[in-house]
Amino acid sequence: MRLKMGGKTDLERVVAYIPAERKRELEEWAQTDERSVSWLVAKLIDKALQERRQQPSNSKSLLHQ
Repeated sequence: MRLKMGGKTDLERVVAYIPAERKRELEEWAQTDERSVSWLVAKLIDKALQERRQQPSNSKSLLHQ
């Protein structure tokens, strides 16, 4: 995490609404890995974006899978 003086981060915030069961699953996963849910979700987003960048441009939409 990139922190500024006073403990503030220079990272942007993203909010998502998910079903309670998915949240519980993420919490369990994060706890198993001794990480926060925020860290885990950020890593999942990073991985998805990396995979998306490697796809041909005409097949980059999650909505069409």
